Amino acid sequence: MVGLGSIGARHLNNLHTLGVHELGVVRTRNHPPPKEIIPKNITVFQDLDLALTQKFDLVVVANPTSFHLETLIKALKTGAHIYVEKPIAHEEQSVYELAPYLTSHVSKVLVGCQLRMHPGLQKINEWINQDKLGKVYSVQVDLGEYLPDWHPWEDYRQSYAARADQGGGVVLTLIHELDYLHWLFGKPKAIYAIGGHRTSLELTAEDMALITFETVQGVCVQLRMDYWRKPPVRHMNIVAEKSIVDWDYPTRLTTLKQNGQILDQIELPPAWDRNDLFLSMMREFLEGLSRESLPRVTLQDGIDVLQTALAAKKSIRTHQVVTL
Repeated sequence: MVGLGSIGARHLNNLHTLGVHELGVVRTRNHPPPKEIIPKNITVFQDLDLALTQKFDLVVVANPTSFHLETLIKALKTGAHIYVEKPIAHEEQSVYELAPYLTSHVSKVLVGCQLRMHPGLQKINEWINQDKLGKVYSVQVDLGEYLPDWHPWEDYRQSYAARADQGGGVVLTLIHELDYLHWLFGKPKAIYAIGGHRTSLELTAEDMALITFETVQGVCVQLRMDYWRKPPVRHMNIVAEKSIVDWDYPTRLTTLKQNGQILDQIELPPAWDRNDLFLSMMREFLEGLSRESLPRVTLQDGIDVLQTALAAKKSIRTHQVVTL
């Protein structure tokens, strides 16, 4: 486990829950990790290179975004399998540096876009494959969360999500939306975005973005995202030839409607927990390591969605349409 912030601790405990008990942690901060957030008998390393000499079978990259690429490449060189947190990098150079590893059959790489495990989004994918939507005309996605509430125990201004120098900002930090839009509707042909640092939050990265694009499949998409709203909002509406689809993460409800009548829906039970997404993603990855199957979100998927995100950030800076 490289990095022991909140997401690293989550993955570490989930691996332990899944029966993986030979675990090591790379933590470069000077103070030791809080004992209550990690299982017992975990080996703690202060140096990544030293840890990688131990030939772990799986490396989980969970350090700040700006370190993902360097850590990922070092892990790939050892032949280990890798679970890398999204996004895989924060700069365009990653596309070129990772190219030699795209055809490698030594390591399996899973990008941690765990929303693909969400039962509601999987149901929408099923409806699409069953042709219950017909031609998809447009998609609107709305996402807002108040950044200072993410980790109340720390100063949000120092978090990677708030800092441009660590690859932060809403576009990269909340890249899950772009990932599932790629998955369900295809990659963008060109992209236009406006936004930037628009709220009173004290940060150096963008805290709002409005992104518009048309996919290669001809679907018109609008995505709004910010670090400001309370309570959190995460919603998708799909307008299609045969039906209308609504996915609402906070209410746990996904519906398929035709002429105002509900044709199908899925509602998650009160006992459902967000960590189920992480657990199911890691479980599936571990079970697939001994098979020929590809990970659910491949390294190429991670590169594709990173290019979309970087194009959006470029459009915000230049006020121009960016072709992909």
